[in-house]
Parts: sequence; C-alpha cells; structure tokens
Amino acid sequence: MRRVGALLCAAMALLIPMPAVPEEQALAIVVHRERTDALDIEDVARIYLRKRRFWDDGAPIVALHRELGTAARASFSRRVLRADPGQLRAYWDQQYFAGIFPPAVLSSGAAVKRYVATDRDAIGYIDSSEVDDSVRVALKIE
Repeated sequence: MRRVGALLCAAMALLIPMPAVPEEQALAIVVHRERTDALDIEDVARIYLRKRRFWDDGAPIVALHRELGTAARASFSRRVLRADPGQLRAYWDQQYFAGIFPPAVLSSGAAVKRYVATDRDAIGYIDSSEVDDSVRVALKIE
C-alpha cells in the first residue's frame, strides 16, 4: 500500500507545472570584416584568458568584454570560458602579478559591434540578433 501511495505522489508531482528555464540567446563572436582567421571555441577562450594575444598575421588582439552583470557576459563566461565570476576574479588576480590584464569592457553590444567594425584587430561577442554586415561572425555559440 505504501508503494502505491509513493507512486501516486510521484505521478502527481509530474502534473505540477515547473517554471520555465529561460533559453540563452545565441552569441556571435565577431571580428572585423577583413579578418580571415579561423577560430573555434577553444581559440576564443584562449584569447579572452589572454593566453593567445596575437592574430595569425602577428597583430595584437584587442579583446572586448561586456560589463559584469550583463546576460551576455554571464552567458559568454559560462559557455566559452566555462567559469563563474568568482573563478574568473581569482584567475585575473593571479594574472595581474604577471603583468597581464583582462580584456577591455564596453557597455553594450552596439558599442562592441562599432568598435570591432572600426578596428581590424578587435574581437568581441554580441547577441546574434545584433549582427549586421559591418562585422564578420567568426563563431556562433548556440
């Protein structure tokens, strides 16, 4: 009898509506239209952790982050860097002692796109819905 009761409770629990988990927007890793370097997710992670600092042609990479606390930054950190804010803070605390500084921070996807469109050496990430022909999508993160 207890077993039937437990099964009945489990079946009833399935009928209770669960809150929907918001789906993350696709991110576009964008570079200048003339930049032809092929990038995968590991390359992008290395660039943003400042482990890769030069393009294939030897030019210094200018990586651009969004502000802390934005959905885009949180999504990028989780999906590309595979780290939470605390882990990244500890990482950058260590890097400062070696003279390595984190990427520059811009306040919006539009600002990132404008910067990347005008600087051949820049790389940034924006919501995929913000992409236009002023930049080239080097990688799409679904």
